[in-house]
Amino acid sequence: METCQHCRAEEEDLSRRTLLKRALGVAGAALVMNFFPSEFLRRTAAAATNAGKTLVVVFQRGGNDGLNTIVPYLDSQYYAVRPSALSGAGNIGIPPPGGGDGAGIGLPGKGFAMHPAIQPFLDLYNNNTLAIVTQAGFVGSTQSHFTDQDIIERGLFSATEGWLNRYLQAVGAVGAPTIRAAGMGSDLADSLRGATLVPAINDLSALSFARLGNSKAPLESNLRALYAQDPQSTSTNVYSRLVHALGPDMLNRVASIEAIGPAAPQNGAVYPNTSYGRQLRDVAHIIRSGLGLEVATVDIGGWDTHDDQGGGGGATLSQGARLAEFSGGIRAFYNDLGARMSNVVLLTCTEFGRTVRQNASGGTDHGKASVWFVLGGVVKGGLYHGAAGFPSSLIDANLDEGRYIRPTVEFRNIFSDVLVRHFGVNATELGNVFPGQTHLPVGLFV
Repeated sequence: METCQHCRAEEEDLSRRTLLKRALGVAGAALVMNFFPSEFLRRTAAAATNAGKTLVVVFQRGGNDGLNTIVPYLDSQYYAVRPSALSGAGNIGIPPPGGGDGAGIGLPGKGFAMHPAIQPFLDLYNNNTLAIVTQAGFVGSTQSHFTDQDIIERGLFSATEGWLNRYLQAVGAVGAPTIRAAGMGSDLADSLRGATLVPAINDLSALSFARLGNSKAPLESNLRALYAQDPQSTSTNVYSRLVHALGPDMLNRVASIEAIGPAAPQNGAVYPNTSYGRQLRDVAHIIRSGLGLEVATVDIGGWDTHDDQGGGGGATLSQGARLAEFSGGIRAFYNDLGARMSNVVLLTCTEFGRTVRQNASGGTDHGKASVWFVLGGVVKGGLYHGAAGFPSSLIDANLDEGRYIRPTVEFRNIFSDVLVRHFGVNATELGNVFPGQTHLPVGLFV
């Protein structure tokens, strides 16, 4: 897939930023620093009603096209700006339900259809377990991948810490969790960065010394002896002091990971054989193993569909393939946890949507609002369009700048709904997570 000039420049910038973070030790010390107990650098806070509750945030990086994910098929203007994929190569419109190959899956009585690739979500929606927010976003989108990702993950335009990290600081842990929070992947999501140190876990099975065989015991013994030395008189390096102070705790946490053994999905759950699928599988395993996981993040990339976006069925190209992996992984996670999903909420987000009109390359360009999903816990399923409702027609006059789906559900209100209704945070705690923000409930929970 080709990438637009603007996206290439952003990718180069991201590479520089990642290199800098690792050079500074922010990401490079993940194994040691990020396994420190979160209580070490977290201010004292009263525990909310978060005992046994977990939030998993899945970020679709690249800007998913919400208009083809949830399709307003009764609007003839949709097919004027996105001709049906059945009508010619390069077209991306999803045919209406019953419309042949690649047709959308109708949501009864709503005038909307699901992209056929997210069929695993259908019965969750029909059972009122899946909430679909069709126009999530924020006013002032820059349409820059990394700027908008930063804004969403930090929750504020000028914040330096992630919104999930501020939650961990504002609300005390219940009991003594082994792993209260985790970012799945080789680098920690910005939403989890901050004063509370959080582990980045790329592969749960790799967090083990067992492969060392007979060398395991002496290595652990030597490390504990090293950590027991007092560095205060020999080093002014803050990282050295932290390693000596908290290294034993890291070893204890690795031992806890070893003790739960390899992930063994239950209830017939079959995850995609991808890093995304394996990370969701590992999150489910940690939850089921009782290590106290409260917050986790998982990423899935590949949503920047400037060309060859495709439709459904025989026209499935880049977006449809990503949607199949995305929905398949989430459905496997839901099946795997079974009854435990009553204490788990899974929230999906993406930095922005795409242009309403398809481009000349059979794709779409950077837009504004997009579709987010929420399921689990006591989520109240259905479609959520915001107070203004979904546009009656996708004519230019009804769009943002004549090109984009307008954001009508502010993303911080979605986050706040989850914190208040799932974790039970109070007004003061919510104010610490989103200072200066007035919470206008979306109504996503029963």
